[in-house]
Amino acid sequence: MPHYKDGTPAQIGDLVKGKPYNTPREIVGQMISITPGSESCNCLIAFVEVLSGGFPVGPLSAYVAQGSDGRKVLVIPRTDYGETKAFEKVL
Repeated sequence: MPHYKDGTPAQIGDLVKGKPYNTPREIVGQMISITPGSESCNCLIAFVEVLSGGFPVGPLSAYVAQGSDGRKVLVIPRTDYGETKAFEKVL
């Protein structure tokens, strides 16, 4: 089974923090898929992205929420691939 950067075995359902392949920043999300026997591109992480200001145009699986300051934000569910060794278990 693949491991996180600290050597802990990766498990589906873990809350993790790290940098996936196609997202330009570190994320916190839930491990939803692991490919045993593979060193690269061996996991899929689900997370949400929150946007404020100009929203992208086009069909999205998202919803608008209101922040505590009254501004509206767009909450978008996302997934991205990565390597388990680029992540650490949060909980």
